[in-house]
Amino acid sequence: MDQPNNSLGLHYLIALQRLGSAIQPFTAARTGAAYHEATPGPGAIASATAVRRLLMADGPNAAAPYVPAATLAILHREWQEGRAPIHWERFAQPLLHLAATRRASELERIAEVTEGLEHRLIRTLAQLPEPSVEALLNALKTKRYTRTKLQRMLAHLLLNHTKAECSPEQLAAGPGYLRVLGFNIQGQSLLKQMKKTASLPVVLKPSTFTHNQLELDIQAQVAYGLACEHRDTRKMFSDYYESPVRL
Repeated sequence: MDQPNNSLGLHYLIALQRLGSAIQPFTAARTGAAYHEATPGPGAIASATAVRRLLMADGPNAAAPYVPAATLAILHREWQEGRAPIHWERFAQPLLHLAATRRASELERIAEVTEGLEHRLIRTLAQLPEPSVEALLNALKTKRYTRTKLQRMLAHLLLNHTKAECSPEQLAAGPGYLRVLGFNIQGQSLLKQMKKTASLPVVLKPSTFTHNQLELDIQAQVAYGLACEHRDTRKMFSDYYESPVRL
């Protein structure tokens, strides 16, 4: 049970039981490469960690033996257009600025900032030998504060996600709208029916609709776009401007 996938699987089972779900769980043994294996295993098998390291060190071609052809084509495209690679240090300037300029009381409002972590964050940041996200994560990490939790916390800090917005009550309320990303001829007929029968607003043009959840989506897209090497304002705000894809 000390392996990440086993722990995750256990919580899936707990969720299924709580929901009274009819889903029948099935387990499959992980072979060839462990979850955190830093180097590729035999038989062209590699963990996601190993694939990411190959990409960061040598680009898409280094990962070619370990990813599907379609994935490799996307990676090449994103590299060529300056939208990859995206990693934590791409967010260092805005993230460290926020961490350094907010009061403890302001940090405490951010989702995942728990058990006095706001004070540890401020103290640790002031003692870093170098101002980098990686150095901050390594210095903050303890048995209580895992790297995964800390990464979630930093993502919430970057996007200003508060505890109130991410509360169980808010999440239990579900989505506030249905956003259409794409449709074909059959889907077009369904959309006409949904306009009359859907219990939630059906959004085709985000620019004509306002909702807090949509604003959070747009803000996340902008933050990601600002981390790209080649910045394009239109693409940064693509969640706001783009209409559904018609097939």
